[in-house]
Amino acid sequence: MTLTLGQTSFAFMLKTDLRFGVGEADKLPDHLRRFHWKNLALVVDSGPARNPAWRRVQAALEHEFDITARLETSVTEPTYDYLDEVRAPFMGKPIDGFVVVGGGSTLDLGKALSVLVMNPGPAIQYRGFDLVRNPGPPVIALPTTAGTASEVTPNAVFIDTREQRKFGINSELYIPKLCILDPALTVSCPRSVTISSGMDALVHAHESFVSKRATPITRLLALEAFGLVFNSLEGVVREPENLEYRARLMFGSYLAGIALFNSSAGPAGAMSYPLGVHQHVPHGLAGAVFLPRVIQHNVDHRYCGYAELYARIEGAPPAGDASETSRLFAARVWALCDTLEIPRMLQPFGFTRASIAAFAEQAKLLQGAFDMNPVPFTLDDVRRTLEAMTAA
Repeated sequence: MTLTLGQTSFAFMLKTDLRFGVGEADKLPDHLRRFHWKNLALVVDSGPARNPAWRRVQAALEHEFDITARLETSVTEPTYDYLDEVRAPFMGKPIDGFVVVGGGSTLDLGKALSVLVMNPGPAIQYRGFDLVRNPGPPVIALPTTAGTASEVTPNAVFIDTREQRKFGINSELYIPKLCILDPALTVSCPRSVTISSGMDALVHAHESFVSKRATPITRLLALEAFGLVFNSLEGVVREPENLEYRARLMFGSYLAGIALFNSSAGPAGAMSYPLGVHQHVPHGLAGAVFLPRVIQHNVDHRYCGYAELYARIEGAPPAGDASETSRLFAARVWALCDTLEIPRMLQPFGFTRASIAAFAEQAKLLQGAFDMNPVPFTLDDVRRTLEAMTAA
């Protein structure tokens, strides 16, 4: 990657302490003692709650610390109503910090709860950017999936059931103080969730690399993230207990998340929101459905900036000029999605031609993300994409 920095200015933020490696979760009590925490709030995903690696850590926590409030949740697409429902047990309790364990939705819940205990009123009033005023107890995040990177981002996304849209409580006040990335915690992740979350990371890597807000740092991170995720995802699905594949996917997800929140989202990630709200498609899968379409759109509109990403694909044959390389890159992404059985069409999700109007109406709110695409991506392009994906 050639960098020209003479006329370049940019910012970069990373506030979370990282501990990475197999067995790092077992060291959680050491960190709690280092922080002088005694009273804990525990938010745990019900699936990983049965993971042997986590159960061992939880037993240690319950032996040494006071769990003053806890939530075990199985909700995969939380709403603001649900957030208000589950916050009550955490209010008015002595809490030194939150320990949050699970996939992206659970991490989002824990992050939001950590500030809502110190900010009165319904959760929906904090929907938007930087509306939270009072910091809450700090958060330690232990992800059990590899994809969302919620463990390092200032975003927590929820569904507004009244307006039928997804939009987050976005605040730097709940960015986790510490994240522990232990690949052993992801071994119990189901195949469908592994694919969905892994493809979420691939969307993050792609969009942060090509974003108009990309910086030299985010492009370097996104480039490395793309290679790690693309080259390990099939292996994880084929050998779910292979910790080397799990580690590569988890680290790639982490890098992609840092790159994304320091640059921007794009069309695939943005369009996943209406599909999630109306067709209840998991976020990562919803983005994965649109990813090859967006890449193909870019290539068809003469975007030729995919050579560096293509070069990170293991076993990719040599290509010619930048245009040919970008076409080959699009083909490899299509092939990966096919191998992972990601639908090319929207009918499997109950999406029909009649669904396009409501989707397009919601897409008007996503124009900011569309504008970050390296070539124009308009509301008309959204409609054309949907029509192509619902053709008879």
